[in-house]
Amino acid sequence: MDAARQQLTYVWIFAAVAAAVLLPVAGLNFALGMRSLGGGDVAVRASAWQQATHGVTYSPPLSDSRPFKSARLFDRLPEINAVVFGSSSAMGITQGMFPSGIAAYNFAQTGNRLLTVISEAEFLQRRQPGLKWLVIPLDWALGFLYEPGTPGPENLAPPAAGTPAPGAEVPLARRLADAVSLPRVKNLFGILAQIARAPAPARAFREMFLQDESNEYRCADGTPARDYDTIFRGTCTGFRYDGSATFANVEPVPARRADALIASAVVPSSKYSLALTQSGGVPNPVILERLAVLAQEMKARHGGALFFLPPLLPGLERALLDAPHTRGPLMRTKQELAQWARAHGLVIIDAGQSERYGCVAPEFVDEHHALPACYERIFARFWRERPGPGLWRAQ
Repeated sequence: MDAARQQLTYVWIFAAVAAAVLLPVAGLNFALGMRSLGGGDVAVRASAWQQATHGVTYSPPLSDSRPFKSARLFDRLPEINAVVFGSSSAMGITQGMFPSGIAAYNFAQTGNRLLTVISEAEFLQRRQPGLKWLVIPLDWALGFLYEPGTPGPENLAPPAAGTPAPGAEVPLARRLADAVSLPRVKNLFGILAQIARAPAPARAFREMFLQDESNEYRCADGTPARDYDTIFRGTCTGFRYDGSATFANVEPVPARRADALIASAVVPSSKYSLALTQSGGVPNPVILERLAVLAQEMKARHGGALFFLPPLLPGLERALLDAPHTRGPLMRTKQELAQWARAHGLVIIDAGQSERYGCVAPEFVDEHHALPACYERIFARFWRERPGPGLWRAQ
């Protein structure tokens, strides 16, 4: 009997100790997780702050930038006459890369497909008579150029305050289970360690766990910043006033790793190889047709459309052209795009072989995300050869 009582006491003590440890962990992680979901309220507040300060910020989650970017676009529309579209591979394009007379907002969003881009551009072209210039990537490396289908209707209305956050409908039990998962616990202890090292730990704790957004701070270049998420706080991660990304949450590619990245990208099973081999390098004709119509409509309002093939890690496209399984499809893509541009009097900047523009590996964060330094080289050469928007014509 005494042995049974001792075992029961041990179980209760163990349960009490476990609860004393897990409950605070679960509570703190649950609070962090709830505030990382985002939603209309956060996007509207973050957009209003950026409009007032021209600072760096974003609305969570960083993997779904559509609500924040839509809010920003509509705030900026009275000030701009050009929009940069695309996925995160175009987020390195800044306002400073355009000549006088072109005021641009970078509306590129994470994972944004070309079919969706066309719908977005058509929506704005119909409703914004002040819009004159469209800058659109023809992203073959990720397969967007070949994707079958037809662009559907798109409503770019900015998010409304009170719009529920994505994931808010996830059951409570699942969110609690996530809060005590190993990755979340490790992240929490990392945050607590940062708080302990902070000059004012109590203030740092309050800012992280009790405030909806961080206090305003300054980036290294003096730009104001405010974080509306609990991740990447104090790092100036997010989007600038012109919509371009800071890429402060990722590291540049070391020159010594470039060859290894290229080797893995060229194997037949890589996403880059599959995009070419599965499509045969044939662009979706509906995509090209709709883009040509868009370009003609913009010309009619004395503007235009500029298309570009996004820059790839130096040496990657050359390796794909040298590989037997991707050479034919990639050459066909280039040939069909060249014929299409000539037929419609369009301009395509082919930046795939970024090394031709002087780009280097540390100006990328992976195989297909170029930093502003690389894009600066590309656009600088383009404008030198075509010294004004009136010269956006095919050669």
